[in-house]
Formats: sequence, C-alpha cells, structure tokens
Amino acid sequence: MSKVGFWLTAALAAACAAMVRGATDECQALTDHYLEKHHKEAEPYTGSNMLYFLHVPRTAGRTFHSCLLKIGTHPARRCPKAYDHLRLTNMTAPACYLLSSHDDFSVVSMLPPDVAVINQLRDPLDRFLSAYEFAIEVAARSLKRPKNFRKKVGRIATEDVWPWSYLIPFFAEDMRPKVAAAQAVPQPEGGRWIEVEQDGERWFHNKALNVSRWNLTDEEAGLNGGVLPLLDPYDNELVMSLREFAQHPIATELLHNGAAFQVLGITNYSHWGDAGTFRACLSAHPPLSAQLLEVAKSRVRRFTHVGTTDRLFDSAASALVSMGLSIHSPAYSGGDDDVAGRGGTRRRAAAADEEDDGSRHDDAGGRGGRGAGGGRGLAAQLQLMAKLVREARTRLQAAQRDLVNAQRDHSSDEAALEALRGRVDKAREDLIAAQDRLAETRDRLPTGEAEAGLGLGGGGGGGGGTEDVARRRGQRRLLEAEADGGVAEAVEGAAEELQADGSGREVLSTGSSANKVVVPQVDGFGNPLDMSFKRIPNSDVGTEFVRCAARAQQRSASRRDQSLAALSTSDGRHVAFSKAARKRIPQEVLDLIRSHNAMDTELHSLGLALLDARIAEQKAAGLFHDLPKLPPTSDRGAAAKRGSGPRLVKPLSERGGSEGELRR
Repeated sequence: MSKVGFWLTAALAAACAAMVRGATDECQALTDHYLEKHHKEAEPYTGSNMLYFLHVPRTAGRTFHSCLLKIGTHPARRCPKAYDHLRLTNMTAPACYLLSSHDDFSVVSMLPPDVAVINQLRDPLDRFLSAYEFAIEVAARSLKRPKNFRKKVGRIATEDVWPWSYLIPFFAEDMRPKVAAAQAVPQPEGGRWIEVEQDGERWFHNKALNVSRWNLTDEEAGLNGGVLPLLDPYDNELVMSLREFAQHPIATELLHNGAAFQVLGITNYSHWGDAGTFRACLSAHPPLSAQLLEVAKSRVRRFTHVGTTDRLFDSAASALVSMGLSIHSPAYSGGDDDVAGRGGTRRRAAAADEEDDGSRHDDAGGRGGRGAGGGRGLAAQLQLMAKLVREARTRLQAAQRDLVNAQRDHSSDEAALEALRGRVDKAREDLIAAQDRLAETRDRLPTGEAEAGLGLGGGGGGGGGTEDVARRRGQRRLLEAEADGGVAEAVEGAAEELQADGSGREVLSTGSSANKVVVPQVDGFGNPLDMSFKRIPNSDVGTEFVRCAARAQQRSASRRDQSLAALSTSDGRHVAFSKAARKRIPQEVLDLIRSHNAMDTELHSLGLALLDARIAEQKAAGLFHDLPKLPPTSDRGAAAKRGSGPRLVKPLSERGGSEGELRR
C-alpha cells in the first residue's frame, strides 16, 4: 500500500471510530477489525501489473469485459475465468494480468500487492430493475427444462454465479406454483380478447381463435366479459411483484446498496467472514453508514478507471486510454484455451517449466520441500482447499435461502426459525474456517521466483529514514486530529508531508498522475508475445467493441423472448419487460427503491463526475477518441424498439376500421 493510502486509511479509521462511539461494542469492534483488515488499496496501472475488473452485476459488465477488456488484451495475458470461483493457483503471483469476477473488494487483499482496479457503476434504480427482470428471465427458463436436464460439463451457468446463485432459485421457487395455477384456469368458449403491446405498437389478440386485430367491434369487445388489459410485468399473478421484492430481505441482502458494499468488500460473497454482521451494523447506525460511504468514495477515486452504464461507449473509450491503448489498438479473439495453458506462448512456457522442474528435482535429490514436486503438491492441495471453500459457500447459501423462505411464509414457529438461524451461523463459521485454511495453503506456496518474475522482489528491508520520519509525523498529526475532530485537515497534512519528501502520489484527484502505462510485450512467464497470435485482421479494438456490443444486445433480446414465453396465463397474456412498461411503474415504488439505495446513488454520482473529469483530461492530452459508429441495420433498430416475451403475429389487415368498430 502506498504511503498516502496508509494515512488515508488511518484518518478514516479515526473518523469512523468517532462516528460509532454511540454504537454497540460489537459494531465498534467490527469497525476496528474492518479498517485493520481492509487497508490494502488499488494501485495505478502501469501495464506490467495485474488489472482487476471489479464487476458489479447488471452494469453492462459482461459486455465491458468480453467485448472490450478481453478483446483489447493479448490472449496470453488473460487470467482464467473466475465468475463461479477463482481459479488462480498462486494468488499473489498469478502469471496473468487481466482478471474479472463478481467478487467484492475483499478479494484484492489476496491479489498481487500492486494490483490495479477498474469498475463500472450504474444508477441504482436502473440496476435494481434490471436485476429484477434478469432474475425472472433466467428463472423462467427452468420452467421449460426437462426433468432429466443436466448442465454441460465445464460450462459456467448463470445459476453458478453470485448473486444469481441466490436470486434465480428464489424466483423459480416463487413462480413455479403461480404459473401452474394461472395456466390451469379454463377459458370460455370463444376465448378472451387481450391487449398486446409489441415493438412499440398495440393491437388485440384472441388465443382461442388465434386471431389478431388492430380494432374490435362492439360485439367482440364485450365477448366473455370484455377485453383483458395488458399484464403488468411488475405486478401480476405470475411472479413476485416489484414492490414486494424491493421490501424483501433477499433484496436487502443482495441488491440494495450493492455497488457500495461491493466496493467496500462486505457483500455476502465477501472473503471476510464478519461481513454480514458488519452490514447489519451499517443498517442500524446511519452515521456509520455515512462514514463508510466516504471510505467507498475514497477507494473508487483510486481506481484506474471508473465508468458508468448510462455512458457505456464513453466509458469504454476512456478505459482504453487508461489501459495505455486507443480505439485503434489491435483486437484479439478467443484465448481462453491459452489462459488455461493449452496453446500459444503459454504452452511453450509450460514445456520449458517442466524441463526446469525436472532439473530442479534432480538437484534436490528427491528432498521435495520448495522444489518442483513440493510446489505441485501444494498446488494440488490449494485446488482441494478452494473446492472446500466453494462447497462451504454453497451450504451457507442453502441455509440462508431456507431461512429467508421460512421468514417469508410466516408459517414457522420461533423455535424453527431459531434452528435455521443456528444452521446459518454454523455454515458461516464453516465457510470462515475453510477460507482460513485456503489462505494458509496459499501462504505456503513458493513465491521467490514468481515474485521476481513480477518485479515484486526487492533487496533489504522496506522503508528508509525519510519515510519513517514522515510516518511518525503523520501519526502524531492523526492523534492530535482525533482529539480535535480535524480528521480532514490531518489527511491533507499527511499527504503534503509525504509529497514534500518526494514519495507521495495524490490519490484523490482524477488526473493522470499515475505512472505512464506501457503496453507490455511479454506474457506472464516473461516470454515474448506473438503479437499476431489470434489478432483480428483488418480491424481494431474500437470497431470490435461496437460490433460485439451490438451482437450482445441482439442475443440478449432473443434469449429474453424465448425465456419469458413460459410466463403466460391461459388467456394468452404474458410477462413482457420493456421501456414503455418501466414508465408505467408507480412513482411510489420507484421512490421506495431509491430510499433503499442512498449509498449507491451517491457513488454513481461520483462515478459520473470522475468519468467526466478523466475524459476532459484525456481530450486535453489528445488521447481520447470517440468509438466508431456502425451503419444502422433493420435488425439493430428492431432490437432497440422491441420489448420482451413471446412474439405474436401482427394483424394482417391495414390499420383503420369501418363504422361500428371499436378503436382503443
């Protein structure tokens, strides 16, 4: 951690301690523990250190990662996939440089000491609505699966990835009996006419007659009780309503203020076992919550790049500059096999390592220890420990899910609820123990050569006389400030002290005071990169990002249509999410969601400000360029207009009608 980061953390610790003096002793102890354990911060990206994408769910992060970060990174420098679990054998020296996952910031403490972080943020209201829609969409797929359905071996399903590993089973269990009941309702002879909204147009459809019309006669409009209105996708008999979900404990646990909790490293997917209790402290003590928001803001300001979903293309163009690239840089395809060590430069490096391992084993005379055999044995043990952590996390998820369901049903007595709480506590303790064993195994891995390869080694003890003097002066400032309440002045003074010694770096600005990024020419093993390997000919990363993002949008729309087709009533109405439907959500429901996401709202506003400032600076330096625009096509236009749900055939006749017809 840099010295300015040290003073910043110490100052925030003093401030947080002052804010929670009225809190319980447990919350005070947790606050102290959190600030002591989570002192590591992100460092500037130089091109030779790891770049970690802290992926907040439903922020267009998949597009950002797959269509920009991976395409702009040589395949030999990408880390293994990590969305279901981390696959890095040696976390502190992983021999790869681009990592992306849904982990929260607590994972940074396990990554190399100079890891850089990038992030995407989104308006919390839009993010919550998107998460609600996506969870329902994926859960609906399970309704159509055969009983003997089995996931493809080696494929990461959405249900395997946090937080969908909680939300998808939750919605699937909720909707299954409701959909069955709605589809079992008998229909009268002649059916019912229903309103249909599709691609921005409205007409009428009768499922029993299999007829669609733009207009209805008075007789048709009165058939069997009249025309049924549109099914409100956010409040209907098929799925849990948006209002109910926004107030449900699972939404508080996983989504409300989720971006802030992910930046703080205290989600229920955290590598810190006390994260759940600490979140409860934040909810119970608003002053503490406000202070931790400042910690999150300070942390985000240190990120190499902060983008926003509502300005995705600007964010992508700015991120390329922050990575030392441009929209005209080379674009690369595929590469997952090479990350796993089965091709390209990785394959040659692995073969060379095997030869070196054999010679080292011979030199060691079969003694094992820190030689190749010992390293491979520890690596195998590490894989086992990681598997035990995943299994413990799965048991905790199941226990939490059972407790939430019991609380929702209101049918369990207090003794049963207490037993479920005990099961959750036991599962959480097991997870903490498994994480500790995993950390101990990682600490035993040989690190000398790996650290040297990443430039982490160094001679002698850290810190010189000047640095020690600055630290003592800063500590004295902080102690005095804590007594006087002048924490902000102490932080400023400590930073000035370090800069006067020529060793500090301003971390709260959005400027490019970070070290100059040099695009690397070697892979994680130090081998020269074949820059033509899997390079996309006659293209660049800017063009490929725009194309990839457009394809992703089309695939997403098509997949949503197919998934939501299962959520329909016997009269033919179905759940269909669209921009028009969002505009009809009652304002009080939107206000309710906003009220639960105050931290995320402020964090998103900061993200917009940081993005604006960084783009302005990049433009002033002549580095920022707008992404290219692809020529419009009919397919892309339709994808932008369309809603979701099963596609019904439009009326064959032209619009309009004769006298006596009902126009609605």
